[in-house]
Amino acid sequence: MEYPEDYLNKIIQGDSLEIMKGIPDNSIDTIITDPPYGLEFMGKEWDSPKAMAGQIAHNEDMRGAFAYGGTHTRGYAAVDLCLYQEWTKQWAKEALRIAKPGATLLCFGGTRTWHRMACGLEDAGWVIKDTLLWLYGSGFPKSLNIAKSMEKFLKEGNASWNGTGNSSNGALGYSKLQYEQGYRSKDYSNAHQNEFKIQNEIAKKWEGWGTALKPAWEPIIMAMKPNEGSYTENALKWGVAGLNIDGGRIGTEQIQAHYAPKGTFAGGEPDRGSDTNYYTNQGRFPANLLLNEEAAEMLDEQSGINASRFFYVVKASRSERDMGLDEFEPQKVNDGRQTPIDNPFQRGETPRHNIHPTVKPLKLMEYLCILTKTPTGGIVLDPFAGSGTTCMAAKKVGRDFIGIEKEPEYVKIAEARINAIQKSLL
Repeated sequence: MEYPEDYLNKIIQGDSLEIMKGIPDNSIDTIITDPPYGLEFMGKEWDSPKAMAGQIAHNEDMRGAFAYGGTHTRGYAAVDLCLYQEWTKQWAKEALRIAKPGATLLCFGGTRTWHRMACGLEDAGWVIKDTLLWLYGSGFPKSLNIAKSMEKFLKEGNASWNGTGNSSNGALGYSKLQYEQGYRSKDYSNAHQNEFKIQNEIAKKWEGWGTALKPAWEPIIMAMKPNEGSYTENALKWGVAGLNIDGGRIGTEQIQAHYAPKGTFAGGEPDRGSDTNYYTNQGRFPANLLLNEEAAEMLDEQSGINASRFFYVVKASRSERDMGLDEFEPQKVNDGRQTPIDNPFQRGETPRHNIHPTVKPLKLMEYLCILTKTPTGGIVLDPFAGSGTTCMAAKKVGRDFIGIEKEPEYVKIAEARINAIQKSLL
């Protein structure tokens, strides 16, 4: 299959909606991607539903989404979700066109918006087959301390308090007030919060209350482009069908496959059976639950047995995030809006070579590339390639890839990391 500008095994810089239009129909075997979740993560424009909507505002369906989301009965969050679902539908429709019948799509999502992502995929024509659960123990809670917030809010002289619990100046006025009262610095970070002590009797009643739970899992939506005929017919015509179950089996311990000594059959016939036992080391059937090492340790500790052996355990390398980036100038990353503890890896004073905020473990992506591998390997497409981990994983397991990434700074990082993987395989 020929691709414009030799797309194969490269990262193409640009908008995935436009780039995918240059890829032939029915030519992609697998799509594995970690698209924006529509949460405005770290203030990034690429994760803003409004920015996403702007990419396809000319589309009739998109104008309908604006109109539907803008009615007086729907709030701001509902408008954003409506736009996010429509944006998902638009890129997923193009992805469906270029995917082979029977192709699998694995799509990471956020716990607050993945339901809209799933609906967008279905609206585009994909069939939802399952949802994998990636469980990790290293997530950090992003929770507001209500008692501390209330203490400052009720501080004497707070002009925004009107006696009903509302801020008369709105959210922006409240943020400015917090800065003026020393609760937040000018960039809205909580530099002084750790030293703050609750004095107000009303606020004391709210000590221990927060606004969010510790994140510990991410969904991976598994969808399929409808087959042409049966799985068998589709496999014969397109070379794609189902999942690579044996390739994705968990563990390598031997399992006894035969135990029938002579004389054990009904009637005790002496010549029937065999005294030789046969074993297989296929491992366990792959499950829709994936664990990182910390989560596996927690599961084993709480169960009292090695329960994690039933699931795939991601063993991430400490150096893989910055692989191939030694010559990149380290940068400090801080979104300037939220508290330094909100995302400890991406905020603070530690310089980073790989500044992408949501890098997935390479071993996790390798496993997904193996699970969706066809008998001939098959091409993996990542329309939101980020810092290139999916493409790196595809090369490691012997598959070709096409990566698309809109942000130029991430393209450079992805290319360097992929080059490092390719050199390691020589």
